[in-house]
Amino acid sequence: MKLDRLERWATVRHFRLAIALFEYGSVLHASRSLNVSQPTASKLLLDLEDAVGAKLFLRNRRGVTPTELGRAFVDRSKMVLAQLDHVSQAISALGTGHAGRVAIGSLLTGSSYLVPAAIAKLSVSRPDIRIKIIEGVSGELLPRLVSGELDFLIGRLSDISSNAVVTQEALFNENAMVVVRKGHPLEQNPHATLEKLKQEAWILPPIETTLRKQFDNTFYHDNIDPPHATIETVSFFNILWLLKKTDLLGILPQSIVTDITYSNDLVRLPSFEPLVLEQIGISRLTGTELSPAAAALVESIRDVMGSSSGM
Repeated sequence: MKLDRLERWATVRHFRLAIALFEYGSVLHASRSLNVSQPTASKLLLDLEDAVGAKLFLRNRRGVTPTELGRAFVDRSKMVLAQLDHVSQAISALGTGHAGRVAIGSLLTGSSYLVPAAIAKLSVSRPDIRIKIIEGVSGELLPRLVSGELDFLIGRLSDISSNAVVTQEALFNENAMVVVRKGHPLEQNPHATLEKLKQEAWILPPIETTLRKQFDNTFYHDNIDPPHATIETVSFFNILWLLKKTDLLGILPQSIVTDITYSNDLVRLPSFEPLVLEQIGISRLTGTELSPAAAALVESIRDVMGSSSGM
C-alpha cells in the first residue's frame, strides 16, 4: 500500500492504536485498552507500517518501542483525533446548543481568579459543558497543546514564545506578591531584609519557570543568593493550604491575595516589592478553530475581565 493512499485508507482505529502502543509499550496491553484482540492489533500495525513503508515500532522481548518516525506519527495522530473530536463537538453543539468538552492548560498565574470565575459564570448558561484543567509549567503543557490534547493555555505569555505554531491573546497585566499567613511573625516587619528573608522556609514555583527566575533575580540584584525552596509546586491547592497552615513564605498573583475568599487568611509581605508579571493571556494553536465549548469559555473569560474592577 503506497503512502499517497494513507489519507484515504487510515482509520481512527489506526491512529488510536499508534497512541496506545506508544503509551503502553505493548501490543497486548494496547489491544486490551482498545477492546480488540491482540492478533487484530498486530494486523492493524502491520497494515499501517506497510502503508507508511517504514517501521513505526520496533519489537523486542519487553514489547514495542517507537522509532523516530513512530513518535512523529503518534504526535500527528493525537492532532488528528483532537480535530475529529472538535468536529464532533461542533455538530453536537449545533443540535443541542449546550454540549461540549474543554481541556485547558493553566500556568501558575492563569488559574488564580480568572479561570474559576469564568467557569462559574459559564456553568450558569451552559451547565453541561465539561471542563478539564491541567496545571503545570510551559515545558509540560506546550507539547499537549501542540498535540491537540489541550484547547488552549492560559497564563503568563512570556512563558510561551509566540511563533508560527502558537497564537497569543493578551488579557491583562498582573503582579505577583510574596504572601504569608495572617499572624505570621514577619507580617508586622515591613523592613525585613532580603538576607533575613533568605533564611525563611519558602514554597516556590519550579526553577525552570519564568516567575521563579524573576524571583531569584531580585536577590541576585543585591548580590545575595536566593533562598532554597523547601517545596516546589505550581498547584494552587497545595500552595494555598500550606501558606494558611504553616509559616512558609510563598508567591501568589495579586488577584488571589486581594480576593475576599483568601484575604482573611493571607497577607502580602510588606518588605518584598511586588513582582511584575507582565501580560497574562491565552495561547492556542495557529490556524485552528476553537471548539464551540472552548470558544464559549474564552468568551466567559473576557466577560469576567470586563466586569472585574480588579483586572
